[in-house]
Amino acid sequence: MSGGVNVGADRRKSGDADPPAAETQSPSRQDIPAPTVARLATYLHVLRSFSRRGTLIASSGELATAAGVNPAILRKDLSYIGANGVRGVGYDVGRLTARISMALHTDSVHTVALAGAGQLGRALLAHTGFGRGFRVAAMFDADPSLTGTSLEAGGPAIAPLSDITEACRRMRPAVEIGVVATSDEHAQEAFDAFVAAGVRQVLNVTPVSLTTEADVVVRQVDLALELQVLSFQASRGATQAAAQAAHDHLEISSRDDVSAPPREVKAADGRQENAMGEETVTA
Repeated sequence: MSGGVNVGADRRKSGDADPPAAETQSPSRQDIPAPTVARLATYLHVLRSFSRRGTLIASSGELATAAGVNPAILRKDLSYIGANGVRGVGYDVGRLTARISMALHTDSVHTVALAGAGQLGRALLAHTGFGRGFRVAAMFDADPSLTGTSLEAGGPAIAPLSDITEACRRMRPAVEIGVVATSDEHAQEAFDAFVAAGVRQVLNVTPVSLTTEADVVVRQVDLALELQVLSFQASRGATQAAAQAAHDHLEISSRDDVSAPPREVKAADGRQENAMGEETVTA
């Protein structure tokens, strides 16, 4: 009997934990929804911050709070890549980091070409550092004074925007992602040059709506728009807080009115009535 119980306990435990990689479908072969992919990238960022703090195990609630999502959504997202935590314990931070990295292909290095060497382009360059899975192999800018210079030691020399198509066609390994971080007037020009070179994945961080072909994936990140969304959320939160405060005040006032002792009203014939309309007799 005891042997059977132990086997059952082992099975329950193994069911709660991540199954071995050989027993699960490779995350790269699964059809993961685009919103889930975006959230997985956020989870990966959170997990790496946990690792830097020395956190080895994290619950779904801790991960969800740090990522700004509902725990149920987080668990659903992680189910797409076959990641299951240990019930009552949580997720192994290192193991989950590796699994998400494999699903997002950050375990390999992707070649990026950046159009725009201004402040925004420099900020993007700083965020594609070691361990992120990206290598900025080429940089372009419309400013002639920047031609031939480099933004970092060992980094690519900046070339004119007019060189994008030819340079990207020659590059090996091939450019997988083009980033448009130019001034607004040069955004479409840079994008068209990437497309002409065969680049089919483009990140656009300008506010310009790019005219695109059907087989080109463009991810638009408008920082001003994101700020507007956040300001709306902040305003709505303030409005809801004010409405809740007014509601609470009315409830308190109502309770005070109900609990207050009846007021007595003197009638013309010497009798008294309280505030509830009940008649009382006076001496």
